[in-house]
Amino acid sequence: MPLTPSWTRKLAAILVGSLVVPIAVEFLLALIKGESYNLSRAATVVGVVGLISLVLYLSRPSMVTFRLSMAVFLLAAGIMLALYGFLIASVDGMFNGRVAHAAVGAVSVCFGLIVGSIGVYAFGDAWRHQPITVPEQATPARSVNVKRFATYRPEAHQNLAELCRSRLSAGDLHYVAYYAGHDCVFRVDMLDDPALGSFHGLVEPQARREAYDRQGPAVEAALESFNRTFSGLDVGVLIRLVLDVERGAVYYFTVDRDTGRYLVAVTLDQEQVHRTDAKVAKLVDDLRHALGFPRMTELERRR
Repeated sequence: MPLTPSWTRKLAAILVGSLVVPIAVEFLLALIKGESYNLSRAATVVGVVGLISLVLYLSRPSMVTFRLSMAVFLLAAGIMLALYGFLIASVDGMFNGRVAHAAVGAVSVCFGLIVGSIGVYAFGDAWRHQPITVPEQATPARSVNVKRFATYRPEAHQNLAELCRSRLSAGDLHYVAYYAGHDCVFRVDMLDDPALGSFHGLVEPQARREAYDRQGPAVEAALESFNRTFSGLDVGVLIRLVLDVERGAVYYFTVDRDTGRYLVAVTLDQEQVHRTDAKVAKLVDDLRHALGFPRMTELERRR
């Protein structure tokens, strides 16, 4: 899955691009009025906006969210605007001087550019993530796709498949594949459900499903590599791996290492990553119980 620029870098690019507007307007006004171009004011605006853009570009978005940054800046802008209005109303001629007039103009332009850039970014983000309208269908909204592979045996796996299927939900857990003897036995998912349409983007549900079907052996191999790396620490083997990607997460949970039993599960909703993690852990406990193994929670209590 390709990485996309962080919101801080996108906002920095929008902010730099917005500099064209005041510089062009200033130039046109000077041309119309027959005045000289105000280089000092333009340099002030470019310097302030450029510095803010540089800080945004170099910052780590994981440390602060876009909404928090927007709230802090809008609060500061509101306080500055209120203070400016108060000073104009209470102190006669305070901003009549040439320097004060230029400073207030430059600060106002900077604040206007930043507020406008935030608006452009927020509008673009809302436009990209608007829900897709799906026509009503005769089939139930909660459609589940089931695939049984060559090693599937109804007498041994039917109850396990039903258990996994019962945990699927459009709100969190969207895909579960069960492996035994290191081979996929069955897979259940609801990637075709209309409620998940907005999560797929350019990837069709079937293509996504096939890609996930190929992940089991690759993730298992990666886990074994980690086990060899940490073998000298005497901490046991890894039983769980969560690949928290930009949009959702892929989970690997060991059910029973000796028999090559494990689960690969997926959520497409980034906001439900932690909730789905707990849900899959509970599913693994229930699968172990159905297979005659003690639950993971019971093993932890014994330690």
